[in-house]
Amino acid sequence: MLTTSFKDGEPAPFLLSYVAELELEIDRLRRRDQFLQHIAREYIEQTLGLCSDVSEPPNFSGRLTSIEKACSHFREILYDVTEPPGYHPAFDQVVAIAIRPLIQQVFRWQQRISGAPKAVLRLDLDHEYIEWFPARFRNIVDNLIVHALRLRNDEKGEVRLGIELTTLANAYELRFTDNGSGAPASKWSGEDELFYRSASTRAAGLGGGLAVVRYMVEQCCGSVAVSSGESQGTSVVVTLPRYGLDDHLEA
Repeated sequence: MLTTSFKDGEPAPFLLSYVAELELEIDRLRRRDQFLQHIAREYIEQTLGLCSDVSEPPNFSGRLTSIEKACSHFREILYDVTEPPGYHPAFDQVVAIAIRPLIQQVFRWQQRISGAPKAVLRLDLDHEYIEWFPARFRNIVDNLIVHALRLRNDEKGEVRLGIELTTLANAYELRFTDNGSGAPASKWSGEDELFYRSASTRAAGLGGGLAVVRYMVEQCCGSVAVSSGESQGTSVVVTLPRYGLDDHLEA
């Protein structure tokens, strides 16, 4: 069983982690809902336009085909939004996670939100499953993919994001590398910014998301290392300690 502790006068790590997870979830849900509203409106207008086409002679077969394609595309988007019940943030117990489909689903979803359809994901996994906290793992992956796509440099041609998993004796090592614009180390702290990402009038800087990841990982006794520079891309190494299926987090 994993517990947390803190010194008198210092912020409770579990409290900071809770606030970080809460603001991240609010931010994620807001972005998801805004995107779904936009894309639903777009497909409705497209379908209504096809239904009201008065061209002569009417091409009903072509209209139905176009409507079917639009509906199929929208169904794919809804599929990417759907999350298994076990990945709800309130569920904080160790389970076996099929990481390849999870990472691919998160990547596709962030591709849509970020407007980066040409971005390429490359996975190098030495295992297909890990035993860890599912909600935390998804938030970590989601947050780091967001930042990789946010820092992409379309002028470099192909936008690449590589994710490697190396299983160690007592830990899982996840390495996220991209060929984006990068950022100086001074912009990757951002602890204060994580409390403002949920505000509708603010946009988080580059550091806010990494601060969230750092809180979640360090609460589980893991570590995060960032290597980045202007126009040099970014490499983030996350080390996650291994836990048994009977372990869970509690304050």
